[in-house]
Amino acid sequence: MLRSLLRKYPFRSTPILLRFLHHPNPKPPDESTAAATVSYIRSSCGLSLSAALSAAKEVHLKSTANPDAVLALLKGHGFTRPQIANLVSKNPALLAARPEKTIKPKLEFFAGIGYTGANLGKLISSDPRLLSTSLEERIVRNFDLLKTLLGSPAAVIAAIAGSSRLLRCNLSTVVLPNLQTLRDHGVPAPKIVMLVSWYPRVLMNKPDRFTETVKLLKGMGLKPMWTKFILAINAMSGLTAATWERKLAVYRSLGWSENETLMAFTKHPNCMLSSDKKIRKVMEFFVKKMNWKPAFVAAEPRLLGFSLEKRTIPRCSVLSILESKGVMSRKWGVHTFLLISEKDFLENYVIKYGKQIPEVLEAYQGKLEFVGLQARYRRSQWKSAIAEEFNRRSS
Repeated sequence: MLRSLLRKYPFRSTPILLRFLHHPNPKPPDESTAAATVSYIRSSCGLSLSAALSAAKEVHLKSTANPDAVLALLKGHGFTRPQIANLVSKNPALLAARPEKTIKPKLEFFAGIGYTGANLGKLISSDPRLLSTSLEERIVRNFDLLKTLLGSPAAVIAAIAGSSRLLRCNLSTVVLPNLQTLRDHGVPAPKIVMLVSWYPRVLMNKPDRFTETVKLLKGMGLKPMWTKFILAINAMSGLTAATWERKLAVYRSLGWSENETLMAFTKHPNCMLSSDKKIRKVMEFFVKKMNWKPAFVAAEPRLLGFSLEKRTIPRCSVLSILESKGVMSRKWGVHTFLLISEKDFLENYVIKYGKQIPEVLEAYQGKLEFVGLQARYRRSQWKSAIAEEFNRRSS
């Protein structure tokens, strides 16, 4: 075997092969070096014993000179001790990196585009691979390309906050094909910028799957120029086929037809991202406490996204008090008290009636138990709401 290899790879390969045969495995660190490494990582980087033991398996420190220089550089750029601990636990080999050549230029680049102090530490500690990615060949090129696409450094920073992988991945093989798909299907430039800024992870899906998602959403009647189209891309990209079927089953068990669920999704895509538990809890409240038909909630799916404890129940409690005092018309609609802004709700209901009806403030603060509304939402009203939605979609 050895003789045949020598014949195939003569002269230059011989010393390499002999060295390989002489040292088949790298020499493990001695016990004193391992113990010193663990001690250093614990005392200088703030890791727990278990984390330090794990880190010491990946880096062996025979001297503290280099790791001291690395840590001094990080501290000099505003990294906090917890951020350094998090960074070293994720990437112990960083302690052996060349501080001046490998680390410092990248820290200076990020500081130059607006990341300083704890913000810089947060970025790097959350994604340590940024420090091992080529600065000129990948990080700077990607940043400049994203700046051209999004229009400003601030927009790029917003996108990076959503996924720092944008600076590490090969944009030409993943992100750019997906952006081209959006253009080909008529998504206007401002909406593309919105998607990159809000949901950058979505653009890192495989191009064939991304294209399939865009086509599917257009087939469901969503228009590429709508903001809802961007929301739907994000929602659909985060759901597997099995999860989508499970969500349909959950809504079906709560009284929605499949058409009503699809209608709700096209109107408010995030309704498919709520947990099964929250969906059931919110629907139970509206059906049992508010006496609403499931079909009415399906026509206003934004209601499912609100916090029961922080928004829905306090507002409904205020409404119940006002209705019991006879100052609230029975012709109220869902838009008037659940969908309006917090500022408008406070002005129109809490502040307006708070002085003459003290219970209003107590109800808003959650100090009164909400037992439900006596009056049902009129059948004609929820039928009208559904008919209005279908007419809007067909127009």
